Amino acid sequence: MRVGAIDIGSNSVRLLVADLPGGDPWGADMETVARAGEACRLGKGLHETGRVDEALVERAGTIVHEFMRRARSLGARHVVAAATAALRRATNGAAAAERISEVSQVPVRILSEADEARLVYRAVVIGLGQSVRGSQSVVFDLGGGSTEVASGVGERLGRWTSLPFGAVTLTERLGVSDPPTEAELAASRDWVRQELMHGCASFPDRVAVLAGVGGTITVLAALEAGMNAYDPTLLEGAFMPRERVLSLVDRLVRATHEERRAMPVMGEGRADIVGTGALVVEGLLERFQAPGLICSTQGLRYGLARLAGEEWRALQREA
Repeated sequence: MRVGAIDIGSNSVRLLVADLPGGDPWGADMETVARAGEACRLGKGLHETGRVDEALVERAGTIVHEFMRRARSLGARHVVAAATAALRRATNGAAAAERISEVSQVPVRILSEADEARLVYRAVVIGLGQSVRGSQSVVFDLGGGSTEVASGVGERLGRWTSLPFGAVTLTERLGVSDPPTEAELAASRDWVRQELMHGCASFPDRVAVLAGVGGTITVLAALEAGMNAYDPTLLEGAFMPRERVLSLVDRLVRATHEERRAMPVMGEGRADIVGTGALVVEGLLERFQAPGLICSTQGLRYGLARLAGEEWRALQREA
């Protein structure tokens, strides 16, 4: 069963085409056929205006159209396209989703916070395998416009929350210098700490497993591995000890924009937001007193692909 997923995020649009052997969409086996991503910055300016920019909506539609063409050309039988925080929060979010659907000729759904947290948590835990399935875990997805945090034991989801900030919106909100001053760093860290204290108040004090998804996490893992080119197969499940994560975060937040751009693993549209994203990672590591951070490359689009398989199987039964 070959399926596709298109994740329309606040910072980028991502494609996944995958095979689901054995007929169980939520089984352990999933074979990646193709992955792609393109920066779009759909959430740019949302914090100030409450709306997504029409030009960015058009660009998102064009990217989704191209990704859909690629998925079909690779034989995907069913493709799920879904948008997250930017369209969920924007006053013109429903109209933007409709316009992206028109441009791309793909139905676009806007995920609820609960559905996004559930899909991410389950996809990450299944992807990481037996090593985390019996452990109390916290999984977070640090996106452009929101940060989903979910806890559970194995695949059993417990508590979840959607924090109303991500790497893009938080960068716009904090507005620090390049590079930031000591006072700006202290104020930013305090702001993140307070938000996490309130937003995650009902979660356990500490966990054995803290796993993260998103561009900031893969940048940290790639820097830790000394990679010169991004290779997700080498990063999936990589463990970074606590002190190494904190050291890498400090390196990122104190670097200038140009210094970050020069880092070989820095993807397009990432250098200006990765420092702020790193502060959120630092805050979560401290909030949950975790021994380190596990990098997952199987975030929302993997959950969407499994959902596509589930929907395709239901359609086949109905037929």
